[in-house]
Amino acid sequence: MIATVWRVVGVGFSLLVILAAVLLSGASPDQAAFLNSSVGDLTIGFAVRTDDLTVVMLAVVGVIATCVQVYSLGYLHQRPASYHALVTLFTAAMVTVVISDSLFFLLIGWEVMGACSYLLIGHYWERRDARSGAVKAFLMTRLGDVGFLFGIFVIGVGAGTFRISELDPAEISPGVLTTGTLLLLVGVVGKSAQVPLQTWLPDAMPGPSPVSALIHAATMVAAGVFLIARLYNLFSASDTTLTVLAVVACVTMLFAALCAMAAVEVKRVLAWSTVSQLAIMFSALSLGTAAGRHAAIFHLVTHAAFKGLLFLCAGVLLHQVGSAAFVVLRRYTRRGRLRKALRVTFVTMTIGLASLAGVPGFAGFFSKDAIIDAAWEHARDGSVVGWIVLVSVCLTVALTAFYCMRLWLWVFFRTPALAGARGAFEDDDATADLDEPDTSKLGDAPWVMLAPMVLLAIASIVLGYVDGLQLNWGVGLVSTALVVLGAIPAYSLWSRGADPRPVVLEREFGVDTAYHGLFVVPVQWLAKLTVAGDRDVIGGYVRATGRTGTLLSQGLRRLQTGNVQNYLTAAVVGVVALAVLAGVIGS
Repeated sequence: MIATVWRVVGVGFSLLVILAAVLLSGASPDQAAFLNSSVGDLTIGFAVRTDDLTVVMLAVVGVIATCVQVYSLGYLHQRPASYHALVTLFTAAMVTVVISDSLFFLLIGWEVMGACSYLLIGHYWERRDARSGAVKAFLMTRLGDVGFLFGIFVIGVGAGTFRISELDPAEISPGVLTTGTLLLLVGVVGKSAQVPLQTWLPDAMPGPSPVSALIHAATMVAAGVFLIARLYNLFSASDTTLTVLAVVACVTMLFAALCAMAAVEVKRVLAWSTVSQLAIMFSALSLGTAAGRHAAIFHLVTHAAFKGLLFLCAGVLLHQVGSAAFVVLRRYTRRGRLRKALRVTFVTMTIGLASLAGVPGFAGFFSKDAIIDAAWEHARDGSVVGWIVLVSVCLTVALTAFYCMRLWLWVFFRTPALAGARGAFEDDDATADLDEPDTSKLGDAPWVMLAPMVLLAIASIVLGYVDGLQLNWGVGLVSTALVVLGAIPAYSLWSRGADPRPVVLEREFGVDTAYHGLFVVPVQWLAKLTVAGDRDVIGGYVRATGRTGTLLSQGLRRLQTGNVQNYLTAAVVGVVALAVLAGVIGS
């Protein structure tokens, strides 16, 4: 009964968010403040605002949350009450961030999202990888949030207000502005899994697939892009912050794309893809232009559609097959069994991957081209940052096409190379494709799971045309050539039954190992040293004090023999001793 109530509440709240976006779409921008209090010259309180960015984000959050809630009705049956309650709270926290016009009010939603992500990633708490992934996500995002909190204080005190709509970079000293925006950027890097705080997102995959769709598409990681877009007047006024943002974004997009090229599990490929795509959005924002901001938001919207779709498709593979690992799925591809059994999943996932890769005609093609066009225009003006962003995004487009084609082929098609081919995923079994598991009971997911996927598949095509086809045909031809350039090597390797993965990519550049040696091991040793100091030093004094009292009590207890003669003898000796002492003193 409780689970049913929360299911209804979850779906109802998500639909309410969509309704709010619809009702606000034609309204004039407005702000409203409440619970204000003055501390010296500062006014601290809460406030909400409505504008075009608010409406767009409410629509994205509402649609993705509704799809996730409905999809979960058929996907998840383990502890559904707590799950749907947390997803609803997660959605409400993101809505709070979106509508906030107060840095403190925004901070509440920002932190609640972090707590909900920890609980949802660890939903299958009986699994060790889920527990460790949840703790890792919580710690790394909290580390970034320390800088975020200090950034709020620096900006608020420097501007004399914590109201976002009243923040004017002209009234903030350049040093304070740069310091505050860099501190805010630390929180954004943690929340959106950018270098160097990127490793938590791929390790969050043990959580339920609908949760992954919500985190990657509309909440949590997307909150960082939204925050910079919301405070764009501050960030664009600091050249230092924009340069740092550009460097972080360019390094992250290439780093994550290379890691995705070597991942051998569907959800992990998609997780690294999210890190890379978010970096593309940040690179557009780092241009500091109106066109860059518009392109970043446009890509955020299209990315929400196709990345949410892809994670829901991965959930179907897990739900119906039991695994989303390439080594398992490729055994179902003989004679097209997986494609025939999961027809809707195959079609919708194909659309999602095509949009992610930037295939012409799909939504991702138009939004990525908008970013490339904005970078090109900025580079033509002589900007070094513009050239760096342009080259990085173009390289990432080719790498994205490679791992999208690789995933699509290995999951749904049998390689023509069988006996005698190099083992792609199993070193000791080069003919694994010859195995044919039982597919008699394999079928597509229930309609309650397929309906959200079909809706998002349609959005992954249609959203590209919402912006009015403002396409630079020269940029479009270049990006199309890059897609082809990336897809051909993936097809060539698959056709030969080979999937070479350099050790450095398979180990994801060894970042986790390095972090373990640099941070985890010293903290563990420090913890052991602290425990030893508490046990052997402080605890030693405490135990010694107790032992001394015990020994004294034992000595006094021996004097209590119960023999009257001993007591009289002790009394006489005492009296004589006192008399002698008195005589000595008197003389």
